[in-house]
Amino acid sequence: MKLTLTLLGASLYLNTAFIAGQLGHSIQVLLTTYAKWLSSTSDWSEVGKLEQSLIGTELVQA
Repeated sequence: MKLTLTLLGASLYLNTAFIAGQLGHSIQVLLTTYAKWLSSTSDWSEVGKLEQSLIGTELVQA
């Protein structure tokens, strides 16, 4: 169920913080846990955008 929510949310371009919150994870945990399902170059490009948006913010550890 969590994988479905994660992949569906990502495909709909939902806010990453929202998806992480729904799963009970921090953004960092969300990205590291579900990164194995990212396969294309464009997928990793999107992760790079997320990482850039996190610079200067404080991550809450789960």
